[in-house]
Amino acid sequence: MKKTQAPVPKTARCLAAIVIERVTDDGAFASRALDAELKRAGLEPRDNALATEIVYGTLRVLPVLDERIVQVLTRADARTDGFVKATLRTATYQLLHLGRLPTHAIVDECVSQVRERRGPKLAGFVNAVLRKLAGARPPDPQPPRALALPAWVHESLLQALGPERLARLLEQHASTPALCLRADRQARAELQAQLTAAQPQAEIRPTSLSPLGLNLRRSGSPRALPGYRDGAFSVQEEGAQLIALAIAAQPGERIADICAGHGGKTTLLARQVGSAGRLIAVDQDERKLDAIPDELRRIGLADVPLETHPIDMSVGTGGLPADFDRVLVDAPCTGLGTVLRRPELLLRLRPEDPARMGQLQLSILRSAAQLVKPGGLLAYAVCSPTREEGPDVAKAFVAEHPGFSPVTEPLSKLLPPPDSDGVLRIGSWLTSSEETSAPDAYQLVVWRRLG
Repeated sequence: MKKTQAPVPKTARCLAAIVIERVTDDGAFASRALDAELKRAGLEPRDNALATEIVYGTLRVLPVLDERIVQVLTRADARTDGFVKATLRTATYQLLHLGRLPTHAIVDECVSQVRERRGPKLAGFVNAVLRKLAGARPPDPQPPRALALPAWVHESLLQALGPERLARLLEQHASTPALCLRADRQARAELQAQLTAAQPQAEIRPTSLSPLGLNLRRSGSPRALPGYRDGAFSVQEEGAQLIALAIAAQPGERIADICAGHGGKTTLLARQVGSAGRLIAVDQDERKLDAIPDELRRIGLADVPLETHPIDMSVGTGGLPADFDRVLVDAPCTGLGTVLRRPELLLRLRPEDPARMGQLQLSILRSAAQLVKPGGLLAYAVCSPTREEGPDVAKAFVAEHPGFSPVTEPLSKLLPPPDSDGVLRIGSWLTSSEETSAPDAYQLVVWRRLG
């Protein structure tokens, strides 16, 4: 039987509801689901921007939206399916936070999209709920000022960061995340001028910490930007750039990138060590590793010696030699440092996950430590600010490995020294409050192997 294709969304609001349904009900990643639906719908740029704003805004304050919806329901409605629920959530976000949108336009269009896709009965239900919510609409709706966190996440981050850093992490400078690029074949200023000339409608700003980064909004697909095919830039978030730069790899060194994934940090390390160096990328997923050589060729680094090894470092080293000058472990983690860009993570994580991931990180560190030569460096990074995944893992590792001494001075001038516990914490607290984008929240610990 031929599978019937879902109707293409005709409006930004309908598209946003479809994406929210896919994220909340099917476990899709917001960025991928949104990109796919935008491409399928072929809407105008203004509508694309509105859909993006609604999707990310809804996900960032979803618990608050659900609470408001429940308050106006007179009974549990078993007929409400995923699309109807997503429509209620996205419409409630617009009513509470998007003051430029007229109330009647929000309600009427959302009711119409439910009528078209789910029939008149559910459209009537949605109309009744939204009319009640519209009656309590704030007189001057404003964008949300902070991410809404589950109670256990808020408590975990508060203990790890303290109130000031947590407040900076959760601040909402913009309703949509920026696309971050890394200049590869030319100076950042030259790349910015080239992109600005080609995309005058885009907002393009240098990153505040990484000297290689540019944050872009309203720029479209990065693959369609001038210079992509010629390797002028790569897509890489600023915090990830900083981690690769922070370990300060030198020309000619031997570097191991553990948990390399698709190789974002690998390619930046390749530029640092050059053709005289030696670079290996290790990951459990061989398919991810297969993409790295092509990416090196695209950005003009095909002459850098590279080996890829599909190894599960949580169980062993796969026979790799202990002769590396620097070993970077960008360990798998909860990803809580990325929640401003990936708020859907909050739907999936559980209170036990930070400790569970910390145990996995420690097992990987144990194997990675065996690859470091005497006098070499071992760097451990996680894109999460929790204690269970940063300082607790570092403390356990040091207790087991007295031959590794913490490096307390910064290896790079780009970043400050570590905190008193030896952990360097990267995040929005390192930028000015006027910045519209900030790096993801990372933790980094570096040790030197004693001779």
